[in-house]
Formats: sequence, C-alpha cells, structure tokens
Amino acid sequence: MNEQIIILIFLVLALGATLWLYILKAKKQVEYKGDERWLTIQLKANQFANIANWTLIILLAIATSVPLFIDIQIMFTLDRVILFGELFIGLRNLLELIAIMYFDKQL
Repeated sequence: MNEQIIILIFLVLALGATLWLYILKAKKQVEYKGDERWLTIQLKANQFANIANWTLIILLAIATSVPLFIDIQIMFTLDRVILFGELFIGLRNLLELIAIMYFDKQL
C-alpha cells in the first residue's frame, strides 16, 4: 500500500509540473510576443531537458546489455513500464520548467 501512495504522489507531481509548464509557456509566449529572447529561453530550456532523454537512452543501453554478461532475468509488467514512462515524461517536463524559470531570470 505504501508503494502505491508514493507512486500516486509522484504521478500527481508529474501532472502538476506538466500543467504548470504548459501554462507558463503560454503565459510567457503572450508576454514576450514570441520575440528572440523568448525563443532563446525556450531553446536553452529544451537543450537542458534533452539531457534527461540522453540519460534515459544510456540507462536503457546499459540495462539491455547487462543480461549479456550476467545470467539474470527481470520481468516488468506492461503497467509498470507505462508508469515509468509517465514518470519520465513528468520528470522531463519538470526539468524544462525549472530551466525556463532559471533562464527567464538570467536573460
């Protein structure tokens, strides 16, 4: 039961970060009227968030190569894989949100 509560909390936080990101992006788009400063902020934030994508690719490459060297079998249910995907998207959106707020104050 405790595991489900923790997962639910992370999912709600991921949903909140995603919604906050899209609301903030829409608000800043109207505020800056799509000028070069806003485009630069979005580009830098997207580059920062892409670090999460590269990290996931590297972790997946390591995870798929481990069974080649060690006799190990790990089974994941489809529900668990979908859950990890949802949490990853929420984490990536949270990183992009933090980067947008940071670069907005810097530039």
